[in-house]
Amino acid sequence: AAAVKRVHFAEEWNEFHHLLTFEALGGDRSWATRFLAQHAAIVYYWVLVLMWLLSPTLAYNFSELIEAHAVDTYAEFADANEELMKELPPPGIAIQYWMGGDMYLYDEFQVFVQV
Repeated sequence: AAAVKRVHFAEEWNEFHHLLTFEALGGDRSWATRFLAQHAAIVYYWVLVLMWLLSPTLAYNFSELIEAHAVDTYAEFADANEELMKELPPPGIAIQYWMGGDMYLYDEFQVFVQV
């Protein structure tokens, strides 16, 4: 259980830095966007709580579906805007995280090693 928690935290830390990078690129400039995102997160939390009360497995599977959708959406965005993003200077937070020395457990959730 402890090993799984470590990997989940590492994934969360990585997602947090993706969020900070997108915000630094201007993804949080609009008040309406910030409002919608913050309130959608609250709704999402309570939906998962209610689902968990009904079935923890259902809540986990739903969360996994949302995560898969987020990965697909991120990939679509990256593909569609590849040239534009290459022209932009990387935000400081991105340089600090991805070029810094502390990639907390990055290999544990990005690299699959078959045993």
